[in-house]
Formats: sequence, structure tokens, C-alpha cells
Amino acid sequence: MFVKPLIPHKVRLTIFEIVLILVAFLIFRQLFDIQIIHSQGLISKAKKQFYKPVVLLRGDIRDRNGNLLVLDVITYDVYNNVRDLKKINEEKINKIAQILGINHLDLKKELAKSINTKIFSKITEEKANEIQKISPGFIYLSPNVIRTYPHKRLASQIIGFVNSDHKGQHGIEYFHEALLTKITENKDESRPFLKGNDIVLTLDSILQQYTEEELNKAVQKTRASKGTVIVMSPKTGEIYAWAVYPNYDPNLFFKEKAIKNWSITDIYEPGSTFKIITISSALENMTINKDATYYDPGILQVGKRIIRNHDKHKPRQINLLQLLKHSSNVGAAQIGLTMKPRQFYNTIKKFMIGQKTKIDLLGESEGLLLPHKNWKTLDLATTAFGQGAVSLTPLQLASAVSIIANHGIWVQPHVLKGIWEPNYNLINESPFHVISQEAISDDTAIFVSSLLKQNVQENVKAMLYIAGNVPGYEVAGKTGTAQKINPNGKGYLPGHTIASFIGYLPADDPEILTLVVIDDPKTEGGWGNTVAGPVFNNVSKLAAKRILENL
Repeated sequence: MFVKPLIPHKVRLTIFEIVLILVAFLIFRQLFDIQIIHSQGLISKAKKQFYKPVVLLRGDIRDRNGNLLVLDVITYDVYNNVRDLKKINEEKINKIAQILGINHLDLKKELAKSINTKIFSKITEEKANEIQKISPGFIYLSPNVIRTYPHKRLASQIIGFVNSDHKGQHGIEYFHEALLTKITENKDESRPFLKGNDIVLTLDSILQQYTEEELNKAVQKTRASKGTVIVMSPKTGEIYAWAVYPNYDPNLFFKEKAIKNWSITDIYEPGSTFKIITISSALENMTINKDATYYDPGILQVGKRIIRNHDKHKPRQINLLQLLKHSSNVGAAQIGLTMKPRQFYNTIKKFMIGQKTKIDLLGESEGLLLPHKNWKTLDLATTAFGQGAVSLTPLQLASAVSIIANHGIWVQPHVLKGIWEPNYNLINESPFHVISQEAISDDTAIFVSSLLKQNVQENVKAMLYIAGNVPGYEVAGKTGTAQKINPNGKGYLPGHTIASFIGYLPADDPEILTLVVIDDPKTEGGWGNTVAGPVFNNVSKLAAKRILENL
């Protein structure tokens, strides 16, 4: 049975023709918009894509005063352009040869080659601009970027370096890679290449240079294996100077061996400087009071172990100040034994021991703090004078003692200060979020700080201390002469020490904290006072002048 269609054939054909006309009209309109109305804008966009720079610059790195520490330098390779051999001009060749400092006949010979050939390597941007003004179509310039560290070894362990792919590998270069390579809007039309953020460090380059010189002299004089000096603000966590020995030249990183920043990767038993934390912990746990005294016979038996002081003296009664002045291991052990393992452990944790400070640098160690469940009675006693269950990095110690200097508040140490705005020479607020938190009570911190101040004052006055004698300033601090652990893990190396001194000034309102650690000195008795003390004094004197006068 035949069914008649609802729409006649002629009507359907007419509708189809109308649809084709509409489609053709829409296509024509779109082409008209592209080729006529929006043509100039699209051509401009196409040119921008075609001429997109092949070189992306990393941001500069500057010190806290805006002094340039690291930058990308552009150089150019000169090639002949075989497609424009007919445009070779004698007058232009002579001018270019003079700029390059080569014979014009040799240049002409190179230009005449039938394949693209590199004629000259790594010419400066200034010379490249001179060549461009001549407008020679018969050559072209290929840009290269080189990361340059003009101060060579200065702060190398902190700054780091980039590899052959221009990627950050250590230090700030690695940790803040995203910031240094984040391309910002190019407001400078004279700048031919896109560039990442310029950043500012907390370091003072003049203080940094001097600190490194003082550390190098001390290490070489005492024939030590390594050393570090950390100068920081206990209030803000900013690190003003951070010297590490040995260091390296980041321009020649591929030839260097000492690239690791051992002061955040390697741990050691801190020795007597840890007595600051022991006294603070016992006061916080209320197992001792501020007037506590102890009988110190010079030795103390704990289980099968005999604990001895470093000096021989007659039995005596000592208070907390005298414990610090004489650096009594016996007195510190007795304080440690007043606490339960859980109490001592938990308070040590509040000092950020046994965990990362989360500084903005690569490779930080957590240190070592044995779980309190594994502590024996002996661990309570030996940990109290910086051995036993605890080992830490120099940075962790500096950060921990900063809590005492800063009224019980811990502030995260950091080396990034902010972003440099070249158009206005302003330092913007740092994009690195700095953490702070209460660790111990203000009352405990103030009291222990007063003990450390008296400790230095009385020892300097009695000429028992070299360390802490900084003219014009009262210093609070403590020496440390730690035994060096045997590498095979059994006991200690006889006659080998790690000498240190940590202190801050002005003692009543601390702005600068300095830690000096010298590993395995062979002279000066290996003592923290005689080995680390002079370095502390000299560095702190300049730090006071550089930092305090600019606050």
C-alpha cells in the first residue's frame, strides 16, 4: 500500500536549498570576520607566537639590601645565514669584524659557506646589540643563557646552583624553583626575554662574607674537619648569615665535591649547650624550682655507668647558675633524673628537636630523638648534658635556643625574605609562610635567659670565658664541648670533640643569635670556649653593627 508523504517533494527541496544558502552565508561571514575585520589582531597574535623567545630567564637572587648575588647572563652565538648570501656587504662585514675582533677576510670566508656555520661563540649582549644596529641579513644571532654567581663561593651552600638544563639542584635555587621561574608580565619593553621573579634573601652579603672568612680561619687554624656559623633573628626566624665549611663554587659545581650543606643534613650530640634545654624542661615540668641546688661531688654513678665532669674539683653545692658556669655534667644529670622519660621527651619535642624546622632549603634532617619508651634511666642522665637519646643538626640547636631568646616562642627559620620589584625597588611580603608557635612559658624563658646572661658575664669577668666578650653588648650564652661519636657506632673517639658556642644579644632584648660549631678541632684543647668563642665574638660584633643599626 502506497503512503503519500506528508511534505511534498518540491517543498522539501526548497527547504534544503534555503539551509544550504544559510550555511554558505554563515561560512562567508566567519571568513569575512577573520580575513577583514579581525585580521590585524590575528596577525599580531601570530607574530607574537612566531617570535616567541626561546630563552626564559630565571629571576635574580639578591641579599636583604638589594645587592645582586645571582643572575642570568645572556650571550649570543653568531651564525651565517645561507639564505641571504647575496646580501653580503663589504662595509657591513668590516664593521662586524671590528666588533668581533677578527680579520674581515676571515669573517667574509666564513659567511660565504653554503651551510649554516657558527662563526663566533658567547659574545656579550652589548656586542650583539651593536651588530643588530648594522642590520646584516647575512648573519643571525642565537641567544644562550648562563646562570652566573659573581661572588663565587659566597653562601654557596644556601644559594645552590642550576644544572645543564637550567634547573635548580640545591639550596634556594631548588627549593624556590617555581618562584624563580614563574613568568611575570613584562613591563620593560627593552627586555627581549621573559623572566621569572627576582627574589630577596634574608642574608646580609657583607656579614656573610665576613662570617665565612672567620669560619675558614678558625677551621684552618685548628685543623678541624668542618664547621658552621649561623646568625639569625630569634624574633623573626630570618637568617642573616650562614657560613658552611667546606663550601664550593656554584659556577663550577661539576668539579666540586663539598656540595652538601652538612649543617642541616648531619647530626651530632650537642654536649653542654643542651643543658639550656634540660633546665628549661625541668622548670616547665615543675620537677625543679628556680632556687634548686645540687650536691656535686664530681662524679655520679647511674646504674653501671660513671658520669664525670670535665674538670676535677672538690665536692660542692651548686645552684642552676653555677651549674651553667661550671658546666656540670653531674648537676645536669641530676636534673634529668627528676623527670620521667615521657616528660623530658615531650618537652624536648616542643623545642623542635627530633623534627624538621621546615627551613626553605633542601635535604634537612629530622635529627634523632629516641622514643621515650626506649629510654633507660641512664638515658635521662646522659641526655641531660647532650648525649644519650638525642642528636641534632646545628640548625636545630640554633632554632631551639631561639625559643629562650624569644620569650618561649618558636619561629620557623627561613632564608627567603621576599620578591624584588625592579620598577620600584621595593621588597614585597615574602610568599613563604613563616610559622610561629608557643613552645614554653614566657616565665621559664625569661628566667633561663637571665641565667645565660649571668653565666657569660661572670665567666668573662673572671677571665674564664673568651666567648661572649662583645664590647658594648651584654651576651647570654653557653659553651659546648661534645665528645665525637665513633663512626663505627661504638662509644666515642678519645681526644676528638665538637666545639661550639651559642649566644645572643642584646641579652635583655635579643635581636641576634649566633651559633658556632667547629667539628674535630686539633688545637686550642678542642674546647668550645677557646675554639668557637673568638669566632662568635668577631661575627657578633659585625652583626650588631650591620643588623641592629638598620632595625
